[in-house]
Amino acid sequence: MRVTIDFHGPFRVATGMGRPGIDAAVDRDNLLPAATLKGLMRDSAERLLPGLPRLVEAVFGGPRHPTPWGWEAARFPAGPRPQSPGTPHDDGQAEDRPRGQPVVTTRARVRLDEDTGAALRDHLLYGEEVWAHSAEFTVTQHGPLLDTGGPRLDRNGHLTVLACAAAGVHSLGADRRRGLGWVHCTPADPRVDEELIRHFTALADQWRNHPHA
Repeated sequence: MRVTIDFHGPFRVATGMGRPGIDAAVDRDNLLPAATLKGLMRDSAERLLPGLPRLVEAVFGGPRHPTPWGWEAARFPAGPRPQSPGTPHDDGQAEDRPRGQPVVTTRARVRLDEDTGAALRDHLLYGEEVWAHSAEFTVTQHGPLLDTGGPRLDRNGHLTVLACAAAGVHSLGADRRRGLGWVHCTPADPRVDEELIRHFTALADQWRNHPHA
């Protein structure tokens, strides 16, 4: 399954480590790691399938068995670099910037007091953020589809859950409340249409009504 990510602004998936002059750094060689993408899709599946953890585990893996699917890191298209806000001739509208390779910029912000919301003294932070128009990643089967004790879930059922989970991802990374990380994800092979949504709903009902699911 292929998934295209369209970015509505900058995003930051930090490494958890800083470097001189930067408090929150990104991995410039792996801007959107596979583990992050899997986690986002799993969170989306859990929201879309409340009360059905066994179905989520059947697709994404759990303590009793591994997932039969493998995620790859996001790939960004080659081409002209998009401009970030503040560069010459940029009006701040992402859709007007040249499409192509991502650009890493630095943003300064202050740390806020959790109780009062006021800026803390001597807490100026610098974090990297990534500007990009789009990226793509794939999810590929790399293991057998195991019997997890619930209703039979064939490859088509797995792909249905994966596609709906991908389409349900609308944000990623850090500082989402500050406007970072808003995205639109479009799966293909399969694509999400009315027929696939009906199949997804039927699967959920089947598992919800199964005595061992």
